[in-house]
Amino acid sequence: MNLKNSKFYKRIQELRHFSKEKLRKDREQRARVKREIDMALSERRCNAGSETEWSTTSPLGKTSNYALTTRRRGNTKKSKYPKRAKNKSPEPALIKAGNNSMVYDFGDYDCDAARTDDDHKINGIIQLNNMCYRVACTGLTDPVPPHDEGPSISDCKSMICVSNSRYAMIGRISKSLGFKLVKESKLWNILWSDSFPGVELFKNMKRFQQINHFPGMIEICRKDLLSRNLNRMLKLYPHDYKIFPKTWMLPADYGDAVNYALNHKRTFILKPDSGAQGRGIWLTNDLKTIGANERLICQTYVHRPLLIDGYKFDLRVYTLITSVDPLRIFVYNEGLARFATNKYVEPTPGNANDLYMHLTNYSVNKRNSHYELCDNDDCGSKRKLSAINNWMRRHNYDVDEFWANVDDVIIKTVLSAWPVLKHNYHACFPSHDKIQACFEILGFDVLVDWKLKPYILEVNHSPSFHTNEQVDREVKRPLIRDTLTLVSTVLADKKQIMREDRKRVKQRLLKTKGESIPVQRPKATPSAPRAEGGATGADNRGADGDPLAQQIAWEEGHLGNFRRIMPPHDSQKVNYYCKFYGQTNQVSIFAETAASKKREDLARKMRLQIEEKKAKQQEMLNGRARREERIRKRHSLPPRSEREKNRIRLYRLQENWTPGFISEAEERLRNTWMQMRTEAIKSLRITEHVYSGLHSSGHLTNTDIVIYPHLYQNLENGFDIRIEA
Repeated sequence: MNLKNSKFYKRIQELRHFSKEKLRKDREQRARVKREIDMALSERRCNAGSETEWSTTSPLGKTSNYALTTRRRGNTKKSKYPKRAKNKSPEPALIKAGNNSMVYDFGDYDCDAARTDDDHKINGIIQLNNMCYRVACTGLTDPVPPHDEGPSISDCKSMICVSNSRYAMIGRISKSLGFKLVKESKLWNILWSDSFPGVELFKNMKRFQQINHFPGMIEICRKDLLSRNLNRMLKLYPHDYKIFPKTWMLPADYGDAVNYALNHKRTFILKPDSGAQGRGIWLTNDLKTIGANERLICQTYVHRPLLIDGYKFDLRVYTLITSVDPLRIFVYNEGLARFATNKYVEPTPGNANDLYMHLTNYSVNKRNSHYELCDNDDCGSKRKLSAINNWMRRHNYDVDEFWANVDDVIIKTVLSAWPVLKHNYHACFPSHDKIQACFEILGFDVLVDWKLKPYILEVNHSPSFHTNEQVDREVKRPLIRDTLTLVSTVLADKKQIMREDRKRVKQRLLKTKGESIPVQRPKATPSAPRAEGGATGADNRGADGDPLAQQIAWEEGHLGNFRRIMPPHDSQKVNYYCKFYGQTNQVSIFAETAASKKREDLARKMRLQIEEKKAKQQEMLNGRARREERIRKRHSLPPRSEREKNRIRLYRLQENWTPGFISEAEERLRNTWMQMRTEAIKSLRITEHVYSGLHSSGHLTNTDIVIYPHLYQNLENGFDIRIEA
């Protein structure tokens, strides 16, 4: 009998389906009620000590005015708040519960009595799910911006994986925002990792998933690749890309660096090509001391930086990239200023080794005893950018112009690697049409000189999110919160996307000609990047169904403390940056300059010459050695006839072997030596010493006791057998 065809099995399936459907309806009902209450309560806050009417839509489709106090109908439990006096008037009475608090008071209200005939509204009462809620609000004086209608993180049940991150703060903030923490093996919406993921992860990502790294971002996050890209752009646009100190990559540019040092008396700072946290950085005035084969980044030292209280500092500017095609860059308005811990003096051979003076890395200066911890914004070795802005205003600097220059440096740095970023993104994510598959927080290290000109030093693809100090917590926690709010994960319907993917796979496997599901990828031309801003740009580009338009509208409505710098708001700046998108039309990103080709050709010729010379020398040495070995063996061997006689003699001895003859004199000599050995053992009492040592250590055996019973008896009686009686 087939079990699946039985009535019992069918009945079980019906019951299971019925229970699942009932649970689903209950969850939807609870979520709908909670969502409508939250939306109603967040429309407008009340002023302290007064009633304010809020407008929302009830489940019955009516417009309701209410103040926040609710009690469930039929509830007989005593409330911890005082009971209200019975009053036939529909006007609600406020319940005092302290400042900035909302009190829910559930009670039996006549919803129909509360309605008015002229406007059909509920005065002070809202009806949801066959219940009436009365609302009161006390002590709320600060205004709240209107709540945006649309999906939220809690509604979409988004999941995030932070297993590959060492910062516990990210998981806590994600959980507070409504994300569910899951493992990497689950169908997460966001994967937060501290390191660059592999290609396999990119290939297996679904269309509703996002990751916090762009493929190819290493082009500006490694010091050597950043220097290569910026130098290439400097040759293409010499007047626009003076945004970094003059840089050489050793050993390829060793000759150019030495020639520059001969003509300019400058101090140079040397860094490892892939180092971090200030490791391996040092200063020098003489480049001839550097080995010709060392892999280093050589930069001219900015000898006149901007000083605050006599200390050198740099700026950590947090930048968020949400899309590379079109390119969208946001800069966080708050960041960190890291100060050196020794007062700055221009570099000399005497103080070139003082890293606490010349380096601003936190990992270096925290080891100095002069490192200052301070809760005040105007002191400490680590301060917020807002404190730096206040200092600039007090000293009559133009803060807006300064940050415009910083934004310009950041945009040009990202544009130097834009062709690689765009190519890698489309190669790794050909089917992502709903939302962008990646976003990334970059930490730009910017140094400011005495003329307030910013210089890009390096870019960190995984900036530290440790919160060891109060200033770190005040900056990094809101940064993570605003970043997770800004990303457009909530715009992707996971269930719908999975259904579409399954349908597409089924059609491909069965080769059916059903209704195809088009995949539309928003693209931007290099010569005319999408410079939309907010809702206006979205309206210019298409209907509400455009995924890119939805993403842009979401980002513009959830900026938090971010500001958008790319595309810029000014149309003149849009036209200015458009020319940098055309770099691929002039020179390929992988093409080499004429100087690098000459260096490579010269290096190849020298390498071939050295290899040929070594091969010849090795051949000569090997041939000479073999000849010398043959000559030495030939002279060391006896004549052939003698060797043959020895071979025959050895063969006969092995065939008829007899022991050698021992004479009587040899036997007597052997006996004499044996007697002398026995006398020496007795005279030195070696046996007694060994026996006593074995007895004291407990290693005597029964055989030892039987052979030497008198020695054992003496030891048991406490005598020292090592001393002659």
